[in-house]
Amino acid sequence: MQSYSLNNISDFVSGEFFGITTNSFVKIIIDSRKISRFKETLFVAIPGEQHDGHKFIPELYSKGVRSFIISKKTDCTKYPEASFLMVNNPVKALQELAAYKRDNYKNPVIAITGSNGKTIVKEWLYWILSPYYRITRSPKSYNSQTGVPLSLWLLEEDSDLAIIEAGISQPGEMELLEKIIKPDIGIITNIGQAHQANFDSPEQKAAEKMKLLQNCKTVIYSKDCEPVSSQEELLSQVKRKITWSKEAPAEIFVKQIKIQDSFSDISLDYKNNTYSFRIPFTDKGSVQNAISTFSVLAALDIEISEKYLNRFSSLSGVKMRLETIDGIHNSIIINDSYNSDINSLEIALDYLNQKKANKESVLVMSDIHQSNEPEPDLMKSVAKIVKDKKINHFIGIGEVLNRNKSVFPEGSVFYEDTASFLEKSGMSVFYDKAVLLKGARDFKFEKISKKLQQKSHLSVIETDLTLMRQNLLYFKSLLKPGTKMMVMVKAFSYGSGYREIAAFLQHNRIDYLAVAFTDEGTELRQNGIETPVMVMNPNVQSLHTMIEYRLEPEVYSVSLLKELVKELRDSNVTDFPIHIKLDTGMHRLGLVPEDIEEVCELIKTSGKIKIASVFSHLSGSDSSDFDDFTVQQAETFSLMYEKIADLSGYRPDRHILNSAGILRFPEYHFEMVRLGIGLYGLIPELCDKLVPVSKFKSAISQIHKVKKGDTVSYNRSGKITADSLIATVPVGYADGLDRHLGNGHWKVVINGKKVPVIGDICMDMCMIDISGIDAKEGDEVIIFGPQNTINEMSSVLKTIPYEVITGISQRVKRVYFED
Repeated sequence: MQSYSLNNISDFVSGEFFGITTNSFVKIIIDSRKISRFKETLFVAIPGEQHDGHKFIPELYSKGVRSFIISKKTDCTKYPEASFLMVNNPVKALQELAAYKRDNYKNPVIAITGSNGKTIVKEWLYWILSPYYRITRSPKSYNSQTGVPLSLWLLEEDSDLAIIEAGISQPGEMELLEKIIKPDIGIITNIGQAHQANFDSPEQKAAEKMKLLQNCKTVIYSKDCEPVSSQEELLSQVKRKITWSKEAPAEIFVKQIKIQDSFSDISLDYKNNTYSFRIPFTDKGSVQNAISTFSVLAALDIEISEKYLNRFSSLSGVKMRLETIDGIHNSIIINDSYNSDINSLEIALDYLNQKKANKESVLVMSDIHQSNEPEPDLMKSVAKIVKDKKINHFIGIGEVLNRNKSVFPEGSVFYEDTASFLEKSGMSVFYDKAVLLKGARDFKFEKISKKLQQKSHLSVIETDLTLMRQNLLYFKSLLKPGTKMMVMVKAFSYGSGYREIAAFLQHNRIDYLAVAFTDEGTELRQNGIETPVMVMNPNVQSLHTMIEYRLEPEVYSVSLLKELVKELRDSNVTDFPIHIKLDTGMHRLGLVPEDIEEVCELIKTSGKIKIASVFSHLSGSDSSDFDDFTVQQAETFSLMYEKIADLSGYRPDRHILNSAGILRFPEYHFEMVRLGIGLYGLIPELCDKLVPVSKFKSAISQIHKVKKGDTVSYNRSGKITADSLIATVPVGYADGLDRHLGNGHWKVVINGKKVPVIGDICMDMCMIDISGIDAKEGDEVIIFGPQNTINEMSSVLKTIPYEVITGISQRVKRVYFED
């Protein structure tokens, strides 16, 4: 890609340049954690409510970044080799940069918008056209006010075609995106309920999205989508419309859609010809997306021959999220094998480096099929990325990689195909490694994933880290700038898994983690977690281990503090951080007012200890019934804290609020808050802005026809009152599915339909009545999820969500997804 310099781009980006004129950049980054090719990178410092990009300039400069766009005054003398462009609005500057890149691109640009299906249509278009065209497309779902300009920056002059996603969440955004994308062909997939919150009606949202298309030469849409087709004034200005419909007159008429068991046959009439193709999907959304994809072929005015139509049959479901699972030999496996182009490779390797912690990295990669770049150039580019991202071990699979093995780092290993890798590769190479699987679909890397994963249990807990980040950012938005956050990862991170959740929180720069026991903190340290960790229930026997692993104890009694002083006496440790727990009314653990003088004297005379924080725990912060007592606790806490501050001579951080308290008592945020169940989105009665992040699912093992009068399960507990279809699911009370949910007390979800659990729940299995619904062996079964939530399950069990989520057995596989 072409290189640029800040002093040159100041001609078309409004701003004031200062610094070194000789620095150049190729890449643009807005997330300081995702930079690898430091000297070739421009960092755009975007200020936000919780994270200000300007704070990371010193760190990035020390690593080699030399080009910065800023909006706050910066002392240039600290960065003598850097170049700066001072602007009023960094996001606007980023968009101006992208507009310049777009203006210099002369080939067609396709823009896709809509409520759903944008990424799928983009990826399907890429799959069908990439053997014949050199294409630049948005990575993943980069469709926001910052994602779109970052996508446009990837444009190369020799690309035949660009495919760019555009998404909005509120009025006024699309007009800004249209000015920088300037599409030649525009597609609106559909208008649904997604992102409806900031719009008065679907029609208003449609009108806003249609602004992307106002200057297009060609617009593609469905006449069957009323919110779109009703935008007559705007559509009347479009030079060329390619519409499709099942009923109304349209340029493309949907002649027939024939749904089979696992595929759909579609026939379309266009320009007096009938075009037929098959897709390996049966759902309505996939059929609509396939027709939109076909419509682009018409818009490009290419001969729609069998070479394009045949590729529809090999379309795959688009995984828009990276999947992370625990692997054999203490490894972690990141599966991103749904595509294999060079831009997605860089993004996936950034994610690998984010997740690896203290592990060495391994890239297992297949040949790249979706590229028109000359083979030698492509392989050199891949090898450079592997080097720049500091990948420790490279394993190449495929004939092309084998032919070009000489350009890859010394020690790289190559195999002709996936079968030879599985046959010849020893699995010990993955011991304690972080592994990225990046393979084209015809290499069937799912076989590698299956062999490397630690657990093959059909039942899994899926955790959506993108939703978790959404919840985290919501809580951060409630805090004043500078207020710290401690996040609870005790009890196996509320059933979600220590390592992955802690790594996620560390990546998001959480100030503190908290665990219940020393063993939990030790495991975090052994897995590369460097964030400060507070241990909430330490014991005397574990104090030595805590010192060794830099874990910070909660001190809740005089006797525990005395033992800690003894342990530290003969060590070289100074300023060992502790967290003093005060009992303000919970009466579980904590110091009482009579203990304070003795505790402060012990700390002062030891010369080894520093009070990092003073805290307490509210008894009823989630209920207005106990608000008077909460205020009383806070007042008691403040009196005790002031005495500690007075006797110690300094003011440690204070924290008293849990998730519910953060929402309900902003006056007690103090210097730090503690986030627990709220991170997982499980307090909807207090906040409708939180989203549950976990889904518990399994699959149907077997289906039986059971006659009226027969029974199901132990004790003949499930009475069959009519001839029924009964499915067995391999999840039971040993997995965390409570026995009290049997005999119709709970419903699972199969293919969008709720069905009851029948009979007693067994240790490893349960049975469900699937009579009257379309289901087969192997179909997914949602134990709890969006349609049958944890909160509903806890209500049935007359308990709290904490007990449900922490009760899921560790034998159930944990899988993590992130956009």
